[in-house]
Amino acid sequence: MLVAALTTALTAGLAAGVAPAVAAPSPGPVTDDDVRAAQRAVQAAAGSVAAMEVRLAELSQVSETAGRQVETAAEDYAGATAARDAAVAGAAAAQERSATASARAEESRRALVAIAREMSRSGGGTELLQALVSAEDFAEVAAKSSALTHVSGKADEAVQEYRAAGLVAGTLQTRAEAAARQAEEATVAAQDALAAAEDAQRDAERAVAAADTERDALLVQLAAAQQTSVEVQRERQAQIEAERQARAEAAAQAQRLAAAQQEAARQAAAAAAPAASAPRPAAAPAAAAPAAAPAPAPAAAPAPAPAAAPAAAPPAAAAPAPAPAPAPAPAPAPAPAPAPAPAPAPAPSPGTGLLGTGSARGSAAQGQAAVEAAKTKIGVPYLWGGTGPSGYDCSGLTGFAWSSAGLGLSRTSRQQYLQVKKISYADMRPGDLVFWGTNPDDPQSIHHVAMYAGGGQIIEAARPGTLVRIVSMRWSGTMPYAGRP
Repeated sequence: MLVAALTTALTAGLAAGVAPAVAAPSPGPVTDDDVRAAQRAVQAAAGSVAAMEVRLAELSQVSETAGRQVETAAEDYAGATAARDAAVAGAAAAQERSATASARAEESRRALVAIAREMSRSGGGTELLQALVSAEDFAEVAAKSSALTHVSGKADEAVQEYRAAGLVAGTLQTRAEAAARQAEEATVAAQDALAAAEDAQRDAERAVAAADTERDALLVQLAAAQQTSVEVQRERQAQIEAERQARAEAAAQAQRLAAAQQEAARQAAAAAAPAASAPRPAAAPAAAAPAAAPAPAPAAAPAPAPAAAPAAAPPAAAAPAPAPAPAPAPAPAPAPAPAPAPAPAPAPSPGTGLLGTGSARGSAAQGQAAVEAAKTKIGVPYLWGGTGPSGYDCSGLTGFAWSSAGLGLSRTSRQQYLQVKKISYADMRPGDLVFWGTNPDDPQSIHHVAMYAGGGQIIEAARPGTLVRIVSMRWSGTMPYAGRP
């Protein structure tokens, strides 16, 4: 029976590319070698199928990895554009301040010219007048004229004003020039970041295309090996992938909720420890004071002490005497109480120490209004560095939505995570923000942000090639806490 089964399995042509290890059975009796050869062929075929399924599982994650890389590049570009915009605005402001200072310096120069002309008419100030008329700035005036050091009265006041105005104008001009250079550098950096992001997008598309091609070839081989159709194998692999993602999502959700609960409990314990220990030392002295109050009673006892009181006195005297001694004894007891102080030590552990940090300024009504604003953009395309209205990136969408609700947010998802109040996922309400990163302990690893819409759904501008959409909440890769603007 075994030989017949093995022979049938082999002649059916298991795994494509896996040839039977033995020739067609001879009319004569089947030998032990024939059986072992058939068993090896079946094992090889099974091993080939297993290897193909493992590879298919690996290929299913290529798209996820490529997507994270693109989102990271997009976030880098958003940060570069934010830095560029800030640098350009700073340069414009610096130039404006410089222009204002230069205008004041010019006014001071004209006032000094008028005084110098008046002085020249009375026989002095000719050198100063010539310097003021011909020089382009204060430094040149000082170099051309020694008269600046030989004036007094009204002229001295004018010289000092001109001197101060000239120094301020020169300083601000230098700063304006530096700001302009920074703006140029930031603009170049933003252009480089965009080029890098576009390269990442192309690399991701190539990686996904190559994975799809290899996947299709493996599905053909797997169908041949298991004597099924390619379509059946495709559906089976899709089901396997869906189950894998469901398990990963469930595990990530449980981890996030449990971690938030543990952190809340840790912070509550840390906050309660000082409150619990503080009263004890305060109460100890208060208790000791009443204990000392009975001391006057023994004071009367010593009067009869000369007769027979000594026998009874020792108990009485001993009672008060130890009374002060025990008083310090309780004092050391609270000393160990500060031991809870080490409780904050767990802060360095992954994901802890951030719950409650940041600031929440928005109300629940504003959060709902932000959701409604974001919904109006469903179907709008993703745009590199987009803040609307023709396109949005992830943080551009959340920023627009909350701005529509009357509350401003920082430009990038990384900045928004640092800005908002960190809350437990169990406490989320519509309008709260959800962040994804590659390192839960590093906000700089964040590569995506979306808005919680309620009912287990989020609104997001995911990545290039997609539209603003509402999808089910994704837990894998989330940061330890959600954020409330």
